[in-house]
Amino acid sequence: MDHAHFPWRPLGTLLVEDDLLAAAELELALDEQQRTGRLLGQILVAQGQVSPVDLARALARQHGVELASPTQPAGRPGLVEAPERRWRPLGSLLLSKGVLAEPALRGALAVQREHPERRLGELLVDGGHLSGATLAAVLAEQHGVGVEPQKLDVEAVTVPVAVGQPTYEVCAVAYGAGDPQRTVIYRGPNLLDAADFACEYVDREYPDAVEIERRAGLERETVWTYSRDRAAAEASSSKSLVETFGFDPTRWGVGS
Repeated sequence: MDHAHFPWRPLGTLLVEDDLLAAAELELALDEQQRTGRLLGQILVAQGQVSPVDLARALARQHGVELASPTQPAGRPGLVEAPERRWRPLGSLLLSKGVLAEPALRGALAVQREHPERRLGELLVDGGHLSGATLAAVLAEQHGVGVEPQKLDVEAVTVPVAVGQPTYEVCAVAYGAGDPQRTVIYRGPNLLDAADFACEYVDREYPDAVEIERRAGLERETVWTYSRDRAAAEASSSKSLVETFGFDPTRWGVGS
């Protein structure tokens, strides 16, 4: 498979474009996600709308890794228990599962700081630290769905980000006597990487507030905000966030 440009696309969009999910089914799942706060992938698999394997493959594509077409039907037998829990950043989850060594993660993150256009999953697979199948399986678990890696094809191709794609900035916000002070602490093309960074930063630093901003040319849009004020954080939740992330990031439960 030739390398191709890889623009960011929300999880639901990928599933619909690949004819794995009807637009009407996605809308119903998003409505349930908004009501319950459950992860979008978890809802779709539980309803039987999407198989665990197809979900894992779509999540891998979001992280810049294309898996080969499956050699066996992807169905419910791939589903294993994955308990609901708070959102866990990809790097932390890979370490806790013992599928990645901490020096490899630190090295990939260092490369990502120098080359923010690269995605974490792409770097780890490219560097031989992780197989595409393992990445896809752990991403599925991150979204609340268990998939056995052997259910996925082992052939994987990493896909670069197209020049000129939107970038996502994570900004720490500090409140004082004057106007709020905003500091950019992360910049990259992958919204999930930005979300992972924001989650870890909130857990570690307990800031006044954090924002994720989408930038495309001269256009700027705040796509997510967190603050220590629980009510303010919940008030910022909207259906568009669910559509973008595949989960409601205001329900991370951080700082509570």
